[in-house]
Amino acid sequence: MKMNRWSDYEKYIVMVHGVKQVLGINLGYQAFLEFKKVKEALISISKRPGNTYSDGDDIYKRPITSTQAIRALDNIENCRWDENIRLVAKQMKIGYMLSPAKMITSVSNYIK
Repeated sequence: MKMNRWSDYEKYIVMVHGVKQVLGINLGYQAFLEFKKVKEALISISKRPGNTYSDGDDIYKRPITSTQAIRALDNIENCRWDENIRLVAKQMKIGYMLSPAKMITSVSNYIK
């Protein structure tokens, strides 16, 4: 089946666990639902001027630029991982999508 006929969930699975497995990102439908929130935040960052974006009632300072968000969205559509996805997810404290083991490793890198 051609990629343009895949569901968003199938694209997520291929992006995270496809040719090159992305470490620290969970599969599963709950993780995908949280990924959709991150994708919405990336869309918001890419379209709105300023230094902040919102997720419901929460307002965040942008961890990436509009250009980086546009590139991340393009990579998502092509089933390629972009580390800017992880940056936004960490800021939003997305729990099911991010693997705790990877987060502990990344925190320990800052402590050293």
